[in-house]
Amino acid sequence: MKRVALLVAVALTVLASALVTTRDAEAHALLARADPPINASLRESPTRITLFMTEQLQRSHSSVEVLDSGGQRRDIGSTEFSDAVPTQMSVRVLRLDPGVYTVVWETLSEVDGHTWTGSYVFSVLNPDGSAPAGSGVEVNLDRPGPPVAADSAVKAIGLGALVLFVGAVFVSALLRPSPLPPLVPLMSLAVVVGLVTTGYEAIAGALRLGDIGFLGDVLFDSRNGLWLQQRWYALSVAGLTLSFLTLRSPPAQRGEMSRSDRGGRPILVVLAVIAIAWLSSTSAISHGAAIGSGWIWGTLFDALHLAAVAIWIGGLAALLIAIRANRADRIESVRRFSIAAALLVPILVAAGLLSALIQIPDIDGIAETDWGAAFIVKLVFLALLFAAAAANAFLLRPRDAQAAGSDPVLVRRFSRMMRAEVALGLVVIAVSGVLTQLPSPASAQPEVEQKDNTILETVARGDVVASLEISPNLVGFNTWTATVDAPSENLVEVMLLRFRYQDRSVGPVTVATSRLADGRFQLEGAYFGLPGEWTVEMEMRRASGNDLIAGVRSSVESGYQASPFAADRGGALALPLTQMDWNGVGALWAFLIAALAWINRPQIRARWGPRGGDAAFAGGVLGLIVAVVLLTGLHVEPGRTLANPVVRTEESINRGEALFARNCASCHGEQGAGDGPLADTLPAPPANFTVHVPFHPDGVLFAWITDGIRGTGMPAWSPQLSDQERWDLVNFLRASFDISTAQP
Repeated sequence: MKRVALLVAVALTVLASALVTTRDAEAHALLARADPPINASLRESPTRITLFMTEQLQRSHSSVEVLDSGGQRRDIGSTEFSDAVPTQMSVRVLRLDPGVYTVVWETLSEVDGHTWTGSYVFSVLNPDGSAPAGSGVEVNLDRPGPPVAADSAVKAIGLGALVLFVGAVFVSALLRPSPLPPLVPLMSLAVVVGLVTTGYEAIAGALRLGDIGFLGDVLFDSRNGLWLQQRWYALSVAGLTLSFLTLRSPPAQRGEMSRSDRGGRPILVVLAVIAIAWLSSTSAISHGAAIGSGWIWGTLFDALHLAAVAIWIGGLAALLIAIRANRADRIESVRRFSIAAALLVPILVAAGLLSALIQIPDIDGIAETDWGAAFIVKLVFLALLFAAAAANAFLLRPRDAQAAGSDPVLVRRFSRMMRAEVALGLVVIAVSGVLTQLPSPASAQPEVEQKDNTILETVARGDVVASLEISPNLVGFNTWTATVDAPSENLVEVMLLRFRYQDRSVGPVTVATSRLADGRFQLEGAYFGLPGEWTVEMEMRRASGNDLIAGVRSSVESGYQASPFAADRGGALALPLTQMDWNGVGALWAFLIAALAWINRPQIRARWGPRGGDAAFAGGVLGLIVAVVLLTGLHVEPGRTLANPVVRTEESINRGEALFARNCASCHGEQGAGDGPLADTLPAPPANFTVHVPFHPDGVLFAWITDGIRGTGMPAWSPQLSDQERWDLVNFLRASFDISTAQP
């Protein structure tokens, strides 16, 4: 076991240093959606700034501020929160003059206790539509508290302790006679480590808020703190129980197998309840519990995945100790554990797949985030773990059982492979500890999906060649970098950039650039205030000779990427996945049941006879049929049976028209053709209402508006619009885009 501990320590150190870098402030982009959006250019001053975060907020330590270019606050009143949308916070603002403004937020997650800070900018345009002068304020996004690498290491150690404790309890209940006494030292060590890491998490949470004086806020004012308390109490009871067991057992029996299970059953029940409580408290503050809509399913999938890993890896470590204490029952002990592991692996894979799909909305989330890098490392070690497990299950264990444990070379080889399996499993747990401290791709989705339309154009004027790079070439803040190649005797000393919009009613703006080395000039700012065609003129002033002007044309788009994960889609029991519907989830578990029945058919036949084997075969066939039917034969369009309770009057249609113009036209277009100014920034094209509305009943339209549409940029509008308003929208859509019922 010393080699195992050394391997885990080395792996943990390497992973923590490699995956948790100094880019924490950039990586933790937990802003899902904002109104006004990131880099927006507004014709009029907003009255309120509203942010939608990716996790439920602890109100006492979450806030929003709005700063002008001089760093002066322009918000009024305190930060406000929504009871209906626990991820939302907002602040009212004074009337904003034309200029560039910075929104700064600080959040405390109610679920995992993490504090994050961030900022974004938007601008209010001049009356003629031109970009205002000024720039955003530089904000210090450093957070107090321990480094994330330390948090990751402690989390990994705590998960390792949990795995060993759960596995020891499981093996103590599985094997006959029970190996509880020899496993008491392992469980005691796990409990001590659990108490220490739980205390660290609470203290670290207080330090993130400022100092140790905030410990009470962490423990008593957040869901995270309540779960930490529950874990602390459960582990304290575990410590007392194990102490009682140690004192009650005679010294001669503390390292031996107990031949009577009757006296130890109540203690095993207590320890099993504690193991469940420890698992629950860990899953309740996981990424799956922080997703908002559908958090119950996210928590359940995480708990099933963690429980399966704990029983498998922790149980295997406990089995090695039990075998050492009683070598006579080694063959039977390994056989019983192998059957249990075979039942657990499909559950581990299915629950892990669902948990991963919740956190990985698309493949870019793996390629472009630190979480994705850690996840790939986890998959690599998981593949090695499955390879070692397969070698043990299908090669070494059958040969060892056939030889009845009489081949010492085979016994040593099998023992080494079991230890390697445990070591690989603990490395997987270590990587999982790193994953818990990094924001998942679902959290970073809006940042990952930010568009980049960077262009590089080169123009020549006489003996001067000038190149202009515009990045990201979107509405809002950009960087213009000009590179000039000119004769040494007639260098360009000053460069001005003049911005002209396609609509000549928007006045041009001329701005001086900063001169860099090697004939390069640079400018940063929000000078693309509107989407459309822009001309950027480079006015080059030389030491001698005529000044030169060269223009570059650019088609500028809106850069804010609406995310399908920007707002809650329902309650705690809503589907948290975007890649599949409930039919797909049901099919996955039906296939899992079928696989379990077929894999374990020989054991079932041996235990209950031919009828049991036939029942297992029939159950496997039935599970497969159900999976196929769910995937191919059942699809009920949401809302199809829902009747419209609002009469389609002229008043209702007019209210819906106003709501459409304010909330929908930016994506769907003023004529509903799916060609709004933000249409090309969405993950999927917006619906063309002239095509869709005539073929869907009112209830379906209402369901789409209420719950959004997975995998698209259509968010759920139920948090922002009342039932009445959503039905008014339906009436407007029906009256405007369905010719057969155009008149009320």
